[in-house]
Amino acid sequence: MSNNIDWEDLFGSDDDSDKEVEEREHAKPIITFEAIPGLKLIKQALSHQEQMSLTHALIDRNFFTGNANQAMLFGELPDFIKWVEPWISDNYPDLFGQDIMHRQPLFDQAILNMYKKGQGITSHVDLLRFEDGILIISLMSSCVMTMRPARKDATSYHAENTDDSEKHDILLCPGDVLALSQEARYDWEHGIPSRLVDEIEGRSIERGTRISVTLRKLKHGEQEMPSAATSER
Repeated sequence: MSNNIDWEDLFGSDDDSDKEVEEREHAKPIITFEAIPGLKLIKQALSHQEQMSLTHALIDRNFFTGNANQAMLFGELPDFIKWVEPWISDNYPDLFGQDIMHRQPLFDQAILNMYKKGQGITSHVDLLRFEDGILIISLMSSCVMTMRPARKDATSYHAENTDDSEKHDILLCPGDVLALSQEARYDWEHGIPSRLVDEIEGRSIERGTRISVTLRKLKHGEQEMPSAATSER
């Protein structure tokens, strides 16, 4: 699969990233949302090189071969993901509350998803077997994630939430990092509508293939989900 990917088309050339590296000498600002406490967004948080390295690592380890579009990792995370924890602590110590930031480890579960052009995910709240504090890293293509007040059965993926009365659209671009805690984690659903083009802020954004890396922590005493778990390959 990696041989069919034009990395320069996706990420630009190394020369294109020179200015970006200079701009990233300081951490990017954390964007908050008044209507959704605990929802925080860092635009272009990952550098050109960090995006390429992480995407290469996922593809080179054959997580997305054949018809596979999802993989799960549990326990001590591999080095190509593990670096995210100290990176957050060093650059964004206020991304989560201190109770979350001080736990060890910060994350012990990763879900890796590949979305082909036009694909999405049903609006949902992450399973309650996971603790507060969820991190989403967006790679390769932009998309719009929609937040809605949670329904009683929001942890189920069987029914889509189509209530747009209080929805909030969040544009996720390659390299963006989204954090969910507190109300954003428990009281709001997040989902990605299935469509080829997103309309937001007067812009039309065509989707391509997108990869997301979601990091979470299992609650103490919870068991791994062997039916869905995929070891590093």
